[in-house]
Amino acid sequence: FKMAEVDAGPGGGVYWSRSVPDEDQPVVSVSGVSTKGNLRTSCLPKYQKSETELKVSIAVPSVSMNPVRSTGDQQVTNEGGIKSASLKDLCPEDKRRIANLIKELARVSEEKEVTEERLKAEQESFEKKIRQLEEQNELIIKEREDIL
Repeated sequence: FKMAEVDAGPGGGVYWSRSVPDEDQPVVSVSGVSTKGNLRTSCLPKYQKSETELKVSIAVPSVSMNPVRSTGDQQVTNEGGIKSASLKDLCPEDKRRIANLIKELARVSEEKEVTEERLKAEQESFEKKIRQLEEQNELIIKEREDIL
């Protein structure tokens, strides 16, 4: 694929074009991909089409930066009319990754709460010790004044 080309016609759309055959492209090794052409087609969304050109209008953004979703399991159409991905479109491996990330987030949140409680208790303990030391210091000052 080349970089995006601009259509000179009245529509002025941007699209990807296939100008160099795949055989002429240099081979690049990517960690995690074991074989040439490993596309994991089982993970591709159901609505994705295998076309060589994708036309996008420059004037209208096709992807909203903040898509509104009522739940994570429903598809929502954004401003450009393209449906965003839902959990149904993910392959089982990606679903497991998401589940593991959610579990990790819950664990870290729980650890954070425990740490906050411990630090609060330590702070209260130190404040109590500081008050006691200040009181002792005041008593010592009074005793010195009484002696003199």
